Amino acid sequence: MTLFMPSPTSMPIAFVDTVLLREAGGSMVQKYRDSDATQMTIDQVEVGTTSYPLRQSLNATFVGGQLVAESLGPVFVGYGESREAALQDLILKIHASFQELIAKRPFEMNGDEQHRWDVLRELIDVTVYKNTTAVVVRQFGKVTQVRPWPQEVEWDNGRKEAVLLRQVNSPDFITYKPGQPFEAVVERNPLTGELLRISHIERRRQILRMPPEQERQLVDAIGSSRQLETTQL
Repeated sequence: MTLFMPSPTSMPIAFVDTVLLREAGGSMVQKYRDSDATQMTIDQVEVGTTSYPLRQSLNATFVGGQLVAESLGPVFVGYGESREAALQDLILKIHASFQELIAKRPFEMNGDEQHRWDVLRELIDVTVYKNTTAVVVRQFGKVTQVRPWPQEVEWDNGRKEAVLLRQVNSPDFITYKPGQPFEAVVERNPLTGELLRISHIERRRQILRMPPEQERQLVDAIGSSRQLETTQL
């Protein structure tokens, strides 16, 4: 059973976190036990569409408005008036730090960041995360085949690729005609580069290129920096 934890009202978070909880006995619970200290085990953590593969279950204790995990120590502690709020706070802190630090190389981290990253790597399998999390890129292209619906596009690097309607998150895409230029946010397999999904797509105007002779005339008219006079200071 999956418990959906609502975001705290004090935080402007638009997504929903999913956390699997079980008591020490292994049974899933929907209600928290009334006690001064409540123990829980976090088996899976998902924030929005982002899933973090844990190396092992995370044991934590909620007491006195704090959710403390054994393996995280004082580096990551969740705070809240209820267990739900504290859990939400802890998950968001892990999520925020991971996304901040995974983009940095070791020599770019200061001492505090390196320590947080070491704790996160003990918790999360970074290799599995990278190999299973889609790469999101912005690409420009145009439709090249419509039979009778759009089924092939050509990207601005000249590469052609088949596209299924179910891969495009836009009901309007089915009306695109051959030659229609567009800008898209594309999700790709991190290992193969295969197209997984187009999460956003917008029509763009056709970019008309000048004839070669006009381009040369424009360049000649602009000149170059070598033609500029050197000013003595």
